[in-house]
Amino acid sequence: MKRSDVLPLLRGKGGYLDDLPFSGYYATFVRSPYAHAKIKEIDYDEVTRRGGLVITGKDVANVVNTSGEEGSSTSTPPIATDKVRFYGEPVALVLGKDPYDAEDLAELVNVDYEPLDPVMNVEQALKDEVLVFEEKGTNCVFQREIKYGEIPSDEEIELELYWSRSSGNPIETFATMVLPGDPLVIFTNMQAASAQSSFLSPLGRVKINPVRQGGSFGSKFAVLKYVMALGVASKKFNVPIKWIETRSEHLAGSNSSGPERTFKVKAYFKRDGRVTGLHFKVWEDIGASLYNGQAFKPQGILAGPYKVKNIIHDASLIATNKNPAGYFRGAGTPPHTWALERTMDSIADELKLDRKELRRINLIDSFPYEAPYSTYDSGNPLQLLKMAVEREEWKLREKGYGVGLACSTDPSTPNGSEEVSIRTGKGKVTLSIGYGPEGQGNEHAARLLVSSLLHVDLGKVEVEVDGSLNSFGPGGSRMAVFLSGAIMGAVRNLISEVERKTGGKVHDGKVDTKEGKIDLTSVEVEAKYTFSLQNKSRYNAYPFACDIAVVKLIDENIVPVKMVVFIDPGTPLDEDLVKEQVTGGTAIGISVSLYERYIYSRDGQLLTGTIGEYGLPSSSDLPPIEVNVIPSPSPFTPMGVKGIGEIPVGVAAAAMSSAIEDTLKRRITRVPWNS
Repeated sequence: MKRSDVLPLLRGKGGYLDDLPFSGYYATFVRSPYAHAKIKEIDYDEVTRRGGLVITGKDVANVVNTSGEEGSSTSTPPIATDKVRFYGEPVALVLGKDPYDAEDLAELVNVDYEPLDPVMNVEQALKDEVLVFEEKGTNCVFQREIKYGEIPSDEEIELELYWSRSSGNPIETFATMVLPGDPLVIFTNMQAASAQSSFLSPLGRVKINPVRQGGSFGSKFAVLKYVMALGVASKKFNVPIKWIETRSEHLAGSNSSGPERTFKVKAYFKRDGRVTGLHFKVWEDIGASLYNGQAFKPQGILAGPYKVKNIIHDASLIATNKNPAGYFRGAGTPPHTWALERTMDSIADELKLDRKELRRINLIDSFPYEAPYSTYDSGNPLQLLKMAVEREEWKLREKGYGVGLACSTDPSTPNGSEEVSIRTGKGKVTLSIGYGPEGQGNEHAARLLVSSLLHVDLGKVEVEVDGSLNSFGPGGSRMAVFLSGAIMGAVRNLISEVERKTGGKVHDGKVDTKEGKIDLTSVEVEAKYTFSLQNKSRYNAYPFACDIAVVKLIDENIVPVKMVVFIDPGTPLDEDLVKEQVTGGTAIGISVSLYERYIYSRDGQLLTGTIGEYGLPSSSDLPPIEVNVIPSPSPFTPMGVKGIGEIPVGVAAAAMSSAIEDTLKRRITRVPWNS
């Protein structure tokens, strides 16, 4: 079935924040040209003389809650106070009467900086000669080690690997509109706006209105810091404020860059190919922040799809003078998947064993599977491998192509809850969700499910956003499970209310009453339901994937030729939608393995401040992507569904690295491969 939610977008009626009517002040952030510097003085007298309004870090310091381990978006204030810690960090917020006026006024803010030596990589940071956060006394701001079983005294190999920093680059950048009053009314494309509203409590009463996001990939969790600053300004000056982030601002100071990770991996194995132990030492460059969880989400898939139970995972978070890391697609699992697959390839090569055979020996073959860190609910990764091995693409190696293979799983559906509301009346069914749509097609899947469960024509089902609902929304590959569970519960409650109100029975979209049959959509009734999942471990469903990548060396350039994906999404709510999601995630995996990366100069200047410099590919730079859906329903979730939005990234990157290695006949230890 074709997507039912895109026609308004194609007609320019998407309802993005910039489409909303607005009258008031426009915001521009004054940003630091230095990666590391003391702020000696900020002079904005000329701005106020010309009618502009300004707040600085002092205005937000006492009203912003920066406690807790909720990620970089809340671990530091939204506007710098005593010093700046990365190129592009906000030092002031200027309000003007139109966007151009705000930009012109911002140029009149005079900031007296005392430049400091920046810390631009993990190796430099670990020396602690220059500190990003002096109060910590070290640049290693957090460390956690977990251990399962006992590492054996078998044969071993050691690898040093590096995954480069990246950016989500959503189609629509960060955007927020704040209207003063009690409550403070906030329209925002912030991800998980309802759930994150608790961090805005220092602003007093607020009313959150999530709007269509225009993509997120996790990056828009970090809109929170900007909402805080804009809220403070709106309350202080009692004016409406609108802010739209520029693309260069996003690359420089989004507080949401993807993970930058250095690995030292030791793997232990028998001569017959059985992998018996894994020891991961990880250094995560989290930029100018005090905490980020991307290095720890892999603790839900430490051995990936393999039967390895002796594991050490030792991760350290290292502060540097870079754009802080956020929760880019996968929230830290893609680098781990890539590193694990690089390790499996290396073991196979060490044993002179076919890489496909090594995976066959070690893949999980019985479900549910009790890993030491979680329970894998269902799957058949051996079947996916078999289907991949039988493909004709392997014959292309005889013609000079490189062909690579990778297998993966990913932790989806973390414990949590999601509320929806359904109402009928006036000939339609309206489903209310609590988050701004991001573009994955959740509204389409919701309409299909409501239509199917109530036996109502799809054209009579509408979806709207209600920010008052208890909602987290997308994130952690959770929506297939949580949305279906919430809708199923709400439909049951709705049917009960309809039958109570009419005294009849609901059947096939009609209500059988004493007076005869009436259309279900003519009865005015509303019902809510909150679906919850709380398991003994954090994650509830595990999709599996196996990818084949094909590349060709042309004029010393690696050209991607094809990617073939075999994926188990549990029960697909809409197979076409699954394929769209997998195609998008696969494209990101290919892109980060070949093209995308942040580059900073030694003094901390961002050298990739435009899309072209950063290396974001166009569609012509990506190969055809074939997605094959092989369902293995979960026994633990509604309808057997699993989340699949994040798994495609790491496995695609790993397969691509393997194919490049097959072409060049040398070890690939970095992403992107030529960084």
